[in-house]
Amino acid sequence: MKLVFFATCFISILVFYSCKPSMKEVDESGIEEIVIDARTKNVLPLDSIIDTIEYVKLATNDENLIGEISQILLTDSLIIVTDKEIAKSIYVFDSNGNFKNKIGQMGQGPAEYVEISHVAMVPNKDQIAIIDRPQKKVHYFNYLGNYEYSERFPFMLRYFEYFGTNKKAFDVTAMKDPSLKQYRENVLIVTNIENEVIYGACNDFYKEGQFSYTTNYSLRPFENKIYYSPDFSNIIYSVEDSMVTAKYHLNIIYNGMPPLYKDITNELFSNYSSRYFFFNGDYIELKDFTYINIYTPFGYPFVVYSHATKETVLSTEQGSHPFYRFFKGIAPKARYGDNTIVFEITAADITVWKEDLYKEEKNRKLLDDLYKDLTSDSNPVLFFCHLNVKNKKSKK
Repeated sequence: MKLVFFATCFISILVFYSCKPSMKEVDESGIEEIVIDARTKNVLPLDSIIDTIEYVKLATNDENLIGEISQILLTDSLIIVTDKEIAKSIYVFDSNGNFKNKIGQMGQGPAEYVEISHVAMVPNKDQIAIIDRPQKKVHYFNYLGNYEYSERFPFMLRYFEYFGTNKKAFDVTAMKDPSLKQYRENVLIVTNIENEVIYGACNDFYKEGQFSYTTNYSLRPFENKIYYSPDFSNIIYSVEDSMVTAKYHLNIIYNGMPPLYKDITNELFSNYSSRYFFFNGDYIELKDFTYINIYTPFGYPFVVYSHATKETVLSTEQGSHPFYRFFKGIAPKARYGDNTIVFEITAADITVWKEDLYKEEKNRKLLDDLYKDLTSDSNPVLFFCHLNVKNKKSKK
């Protein structure tokens, strides 16, 4: 997964380090500081961070060709893959990677979408919600691919996620929709299931024509909760029923990017991003860990924060498993279960390593299974990395 900076006139976004919700909407009493030292003073090989690895090869046929995976959604028995840029499609596979069906299709009909802006899972309904920004609609389909219904946007938005059983968290950065009234300057809007606003949080400092960078989408579901980090913020919030709670403060103590203020420009930020490290909004909350993606000019360190030990470890060492080289410099695409992160690796990238990997005789059986019937044109392979919950000491 690459960090992508968008610069579009419609969804250009700005949220500075100084962005905070008003005091009545935020609780900072229990915030945890996550210290990240990219000088690698706290490093473990992936052998210590990852317990086991499993993989699923997504079946390939003319009906389900994947160009680039945008999102991966997982249930106990299904893998739902979105390719919004190339195939412009949503595919459903079973847990073994067998293709089951496609969901919806491109078009402007009542059961069609013009764009797959984002896909959210509807709790307890075996449905997905497809956000279609050009049509200002949300389309609902069941997992079998059957169309259920569509609804208009309640207000201008980037995307939303469900939390609990009856609430939604919306990212509305840069939209400034007048219909939101007193909340139009906020970037986070929380509503009930009928889209009635409960509260807004985090001020929007977007200035048209001055700054047009953004980071990854950072409304992240975990179990029945939602976590949120405004763009270029170093705080991750827990979204609650009536307020947001500051959960983590990310303290990048080596070469961290200076705070961004309201007079930041595209030119200045471009200079910053070529020199400093910063949180790019990409993270995954797990039961025992938080995975955090830090952008640096030379790649993405593998950063894991342990909830039990309050220790942050980085890995720049590959470890002994032959699959580790696939993960170097990329971020996981999804979460599965309590403590599993999911990497998507293209078949082309896997086949590039084939000759080199087979030099190690001990890996032959593992590699034979992986490379069987796999060509550079096959669909991607998903690697499920189960993080090690044992408390191991890091190297100092």
